Formats: sequence, C-alpha cells, structure tokens
Amino acid sequence: MVWWCLCWRLLATMSVSIWLSRSIPRPALPTIFFNFEIIVFLSYSPAIAALFARLALREGFKDVSFRLRGEWATQAMLIAWLWPAVCGAFTYGLAWFFGLTRFAWTSHGSYGSWGPETLFGVSIFGMVPLTAFAVRLAASLLFALIGCVQSFGEEFGWRGYMLTRLFDAKIPVPLFWNGLVWGVWHVPFFLVLSSDMNRPEPASVSLFFFVAGTIAGAYLLGYLRLRSGSIWPAVLAHASGNAVLAWAFDGLTGANVFWKGELYLLTTALPLAVLFFVRRPWIVRHWPHDRRTTDSKLIAQGAPQDQRARESRHSQ
Repeated sequence: MVWWCLCWRLLATMSVSIWLSRSIPRPALPTIFFNFEIIVFLSYSPAIAALFARLALREGFKDVSFRLRGEWATQAMLIAWLWPAVCGAFTYGLAWFFGLTRFAWTSHGSYGSWGPETLFGVSIFGMVPLTAFAVRLAASLLFALIGCVQSFGEEFGWRGYMLTRLFDAKIPVPLFWNGLVWGVWHVPFFLVLSSDMNRPEPASVSLFFFVAGTIAGAYLLGYLRLRSGSIWPAVLAHASGNAVLAWAFDGLTGANVFWKGELYLLTTALPLAVLFFVRRPWIVRHWPHDRRTTDSKLIAQGAPQDQRARESRHSQ
C-alpha cells in the first residue's frame, strides 16, 4: 500500500514537473539563477509525492526529522559539508599528480565558464590553476548552503521518507535500492530536458556514471540521515556534493568524459569504502535521540533478518 501510494504520486508529480518546466519560456541568454530555479522546481517532486503519501496514509512528520540535536549533530554537519572537498582532493588530486588528467581551468560543464565565485565579484579567469582552484572551492562550499534549498526537495522524499520505509518493510540492502531509485528518477529529466544540449559524450555514458554515483552516494547520505536521526546532514551533504564536485573539481580538470565519469564515481564511492571500516553494526535512528534500533547490521552486507536482530542488541 505504501509503495503503490508513493510510486503513483511520484510518477504524477514528476510528469507535471517536466511538463511545467518545458512550458516556461527559456530566455535567449539564461542566467545561473534561471537554471537554478528550474532545478529547484523539478527537485521538489519527491517532496510533494512524499507529502501526499503521508497525508493519504495518515502518517506524521516526526520521522523526517526536522530537529538537529545530540552529540553527533555538529560532527554530522561538518562531514556533510566537507566530504566532497576531502574525497575529491584524494581522487582528483591523485589523477592530477600522476598526470592522468590536466589540472587546468576548463569551461566545459553544465554552466560553462560560470562559477559561484562570480556572485562575489571574483573571476578565476587568468589565475594560476592552484589559486583558481582554491577560490572556486571556497565559493562552492559557500554556495552549497544556498544549494540546500534545492537538495531539501529531494532529501525530504528520498532519505526523509523512502529510506525509512525500506527499513520498515525489511527490504534487503535498502540503501542500494534507495540510491538506484534516486538515480533512475533523474533519467527522464535528463533525457527530456537535456535533449537539446550539445554534449561531448553519449547520453548512455553520462547516465551510467551518474546512476552508479547516486547508488554509491546514497550510502553516505543514508548513513548521515540514520546515524544523526535528522534529515539536515543529508540535505547539506547532497548540496555540497553537487556544488563542489561539479564546479571545483570538474571545473579545474581537463580530461575526457570517461576519466571525469570515473573520477566522479570514485569520489562518491570513497565514503562507502570508509564506512566499511567504521564501527559496525550501524545504529538506525528515525529521529534524534531515538534509542530503539532496527536492522543495525551494516546495510551493504544485507545480513539475514535474524542475524540483524541479534547484532542490533549489541549496538544498543
């Protein structure tokens, strides 16, 4: 019942969002804010679908959760904000150091030569690459705070509703399915709204790396959501990843699309590798300070239900 309710509402809101976005006249010279407004508009279809599902099933909103408290709250927000800078410095930095890619400013990407530093009246054009990267990275981290307006629409639906329902339904490897649905949800938007873009690579290549990246990224976002019991760390981690990886690292990396796709995938997968070495089993909280735990086995391993139940008691 829950899944039919959510799926039908998600499909309906997604279709309406695409139709409305195609109906909005596109200016001859679109600004960054026009593109950002369109993305924000489309990103709220998961939130609207989750809202309708909650109302139809008479569910509350306590488990989203909008609160942010507890000993791990500050640490969770710092991890959420800085993870793409740390992970990107490792993966992209190795590629730059060994000459696998060029460390240089490039105008290729979703927004061409635009970067968030222009909002502060600064241009990296003409700067040496290291200075340009530092400026772009700082500006991208600051812009991530604005980007939370967009990422909230997705996280309210994906990690604020769907993920906890996957746990409640005892679905094996719930974070994998959460990331897969999250990635596949982007495909219609990509195919419909990007059909007129002159992309240097086939759409299949972009979609493969993107969906693989959302599956890997869902583990970090899900971990932050479940460990903190709050939706806000996932919202910030989503926004920071979008801004920093696209503008700071891709924007200063000269390489073919396959190398960029691989670096993006490695960067999003690096936190997943780290999570295999953190304390296990995981504690799953639907909201802050909830002492009850369910399915606390490391989610990526998909342990049987009776084994998860035994290890859940060990984590309390």
